[in-house]
Amino acid sequence: MVFYAYVKQITDNWSARYVITFASREVADEWWRAVSTSAVTSFVTSVQRVDAQFYTHNTSVANSADSLTTAGVATQFLGKVFFTLLNDLGGRGLSIIPPLKDFTDHISGNSFFIRSKVAPYDYWYCPPSSNNATNAVYVSRTERTRFTVSRTGSGTTGTIMIGSDNIVITLTTVDLSVNVNVTTGQVILSLAPLTGLTFSTLSTNFTVGPSLSVDGDTVKELLYTEKGEQWELV
Repeated sequence: MVFYAYVKQITDNWSARYVITFASREVADEWWRAVSTSAVTSFVTSVQRVDAQFYTHNTSVANSADSLTTAGVATQFLGKVFFTLLNDLGGRGLSIIPPLKDFTDHISGNSFFIRSKVAPYDYWYCPPSSNNATNAVYVSRTERTRFTVSRTGSGTTGTIMIGSDNIVITLTTVDLSVNVNVTTGQVILSLAPLTGLTFSTLSTNFTVGPSLSVDGDTVKELLYTEKGEQWELV
């Protein structure tokens, strides 16, 4: 589904205002990663992300629209992104981009609930350790646990996560990370994080298993599989 953002000139209030149309929200985040880490430092200096749908640029340094045609910046997105120049201030016209519903910015190091896209009342849940001898992570409709999701590289806190990033998922309260029981495939908490977990596999490589009772509540096992369901951060 297409995703939109505004970009405005940082040095005045009337010129170089665009609507950016991305092929998807994921493409928007990947375009921003390419621009913000480009070896062409003029774009790194010029283009700034205020939030997911608002950017600024200084066109005397670099015009964000040129990122799609400048070698070494974001030419790989030429077929997935386009810029539409808006009227200047005196034009009295503005394209209103659709508002987002239940949007969560995927910022590395932030804490999130993790829920099913298909069944949005199903959340990842880890019972208190005193009642959870196996340190298992479950899926529950009545309880939920907040997890910190972070890129594994140093100095990446606060950056926007994209699908190819290696990540680690940890509890916010104690230093335990999501891992997998290699025998059963059940998701557990461990001192060692699951290796090879990327942000895209978080979204697709987990599924719901059999129901069971934990502390009097009915929950379901959470299993790791290459052909899983879709999950989202909220």
